[in-house]
Amino acid sequence: MMRVRNADDFLREFRKIRERYETYFGPRIADIRNQYRLTPVESTPVSVDENLEAHSRVYVVNSLLSALNWRLDSSPDEDLPNLLPEAPVFDLERGTTRFLDYLGLEHKTNAPLLIVETKRPSSELPRLKNPRNSTPEEIVSQGLRGMALTGGWSKWFNDIKDYVRVVHQQTNRVPKRVIVTNGDWLILFLDPSDAFLNGIASSDRILVFSNRDDVENRYLELFRHVEHNAVLGQADALELGELAFNIPGRDVDRIMHGLRLRYFEEPGLWMESVPSIKITPVLFIRSRFGAWLRIEGPRKEFRLPQQEIELGSHFNDVRNAAEFLLNQVRQSLEITLTPSPLWKHYGDEDSFEPIRGVYETKKDEFTVATGDNTHYFLPEPSVPNCLHHNWVSSNAIGVASNPAVFARRTNPRSYFFSTEVHHCAHRDVANAKSSAITAENLSMCGLRSGKEGQAFCEIWRFEQHLCCRTCSFEMVCTKAAVFKLPCTP
Repeated sequence: MMRVRNADDFLREFRKIRERYETYFGPRIADIRNQYRLTPVESTPVSVDENLEAHSRVYVVNSLLSALNWRLDSSPDEDLPNLLPEAPVFDLERGTTRFLDYLGLEHKTNAPLLIVETKRPSSELPRLKNPRNSTPEEIVSQGLRGMALTGGWSKWFNDIKDYVRVVHQQTNRVPKRVIVTNGDWLILFLDPSDAFLNGIASSDRILVFSNRDDVENRYLELFRHVEHNAVLGQADALELGELAFNIPGRDVDRIMHGLRLRYFEEPGLWMESVPSIKITPVLFIRSRFGAWLRIEGPRKEFRLPQQEIELGSHFNDVRNAAEFLLNQVRQSLEITLTPSPLWKHYGDEDSFEPIRGVYETKKDEFTVATGDNTHYFLPEPSVPNCLHHNWVSSNAIGVASNPAVFARRTNPRSYFFSTEVHHCAHRDVANAKSSAITAENLSMCGLRSGKEGQAFCEIWRFEQHLCCRTCSFEMVCTKAAVFKLPCTP
């Protein structure tokens, strides 16, 4: 079976699933059940919505998960399926074996990734017994925190809590996603620890799709959060001491430098807020089976200096810390691999999809892949003596960006300013970097971290005027047909 490669293909597959169930399988099952159960005493015909949970699983849920690349079957060369139905888990506290409807696993390590619990088609979404003006996500959140829900939901949620707890006890891993669905509506838990283990159950980490129309309208959300490679590639964070327990050196086929980055604004007394950026090096490791791991080094953070003269020493400090982490990983796994360049990562769609170059982990905190570089910017421009580091020079020939940036600013987000070699003051470059990715220009943009509607520039969310010739993504972006720089090597 071929892998579904993008959200558009998923939508097409989902529409086929809907059509088959709603026009053929569902009514056909209901007719057969009516024929064999209808008696003079029991005269109410069975409707499609009264079909059994098993029917929903066979004719809808299996196909939906398959369209998200969670497979119940695979060819011999792919080894085992990544989705196990009726997965047994032993509850130590109760002394009983419980069965998960579906358990999604990481190929090779069998680390838990996904739990799917199914309900019969007639089951309704949860409602509060004491109604209040709440969104569906808030209702689920409140129910998980103990508020009374209609139907069997309070018990169902307690059962799922037990499933997550038992899986965590047995593997020391928490599944990355949990789904509850009846084949029509679907509840997606983006952070099972938050929902089922910590007692927080934040509503903004829960997505509720009210019916198949809602799934179809929001298919991008579902694909982005549940597609197998996307879940697989949320780069598990490991400390150095855990690394050898999670992957043998012989299974490592690629490594890259990276950063954890936090952008924040410090209020001034007499002037506008000043941007501040803290970073710490990480290392990305990919197994030959496609899983990515993120290795955290010593808990040391580096703040970008406010004085340009201190930038060289900052850059060297970060590089030394990144190379120290790299050498520690090499020793731990007994490997000699060197970090791969970013352009190679962006040239491999299967590798890129699970771990994009830049992704926001929470508000203004990012994980950034830097490839064979150790920072998101370079110490010096690859094209020297460009006049567009200076806004005045750019303005003299009519190509200066607006507004001018003469100090570190938070609006626009520009850590570097005019006259610094890491600053770009060219209007055309600024306009190109801010241009939105669209369905029409996507093929000319190449692989990008951003989705449709987001800026072309990979680091736009935390830096908007970095000179592209000093950016670690230079070799990636300059390959795009739509992006041209005024300076040439």
